[in-house]
Amino acid sequence: MSEGSSRLCWDGERLSTALDAPGRRFRADPRCFAGEPVRGAWVHVCALANDAARVRFDEPEIQQVRRDALAWWLPLLGSSLVCVTTLALDASYYGGAVTVARSRDFFELDPFARIFPGSVVRSDLFCEVAPPVGPVIERYSGVAWPGGGFS
Repeated sequence: MSEGSSRLCWDGERLSTALDAPGRRFRADPRCFAGEPVRGAWVHVCALANDAARVRFDEPEIQQVRRDALAWWLPLLGSSLVCVTTLALDASYYGGAVTVARSRDFFELDPFARIFPGSVVRSDLFCEVAPPVGPVIERYSGVAWPGGGFS
């Protein structure tokens, strides 16, 4: 994966950032890959490998699940949570989300699983990202939430 890239592939069993990786391609928050990876992290992948699994980011259920994810993070803050990101298909379509933690104990409560069912895998791809101070409701240049910004 090149520096600053946000590409993530999911084939239903494995996550990869490799150019030739099989599976469905998503854009994730690039900050999730910008630091020292947390080795052996648990990843809750709430996405499907099927290209038809998509919802517009502006749909009420996507807006609400993002709000609920912020509230859900509170017990995870500190040493448990590594990062969380939505998975964008393009500037307007949501394809899923990943929550990365050092323990899989909280995944049964993951609000993103209401949209697409979750699969739990281990990964060495993700690094720690500080949670945002509040929800970023709009996307900026199609960058996946919680990344992006207005300057």
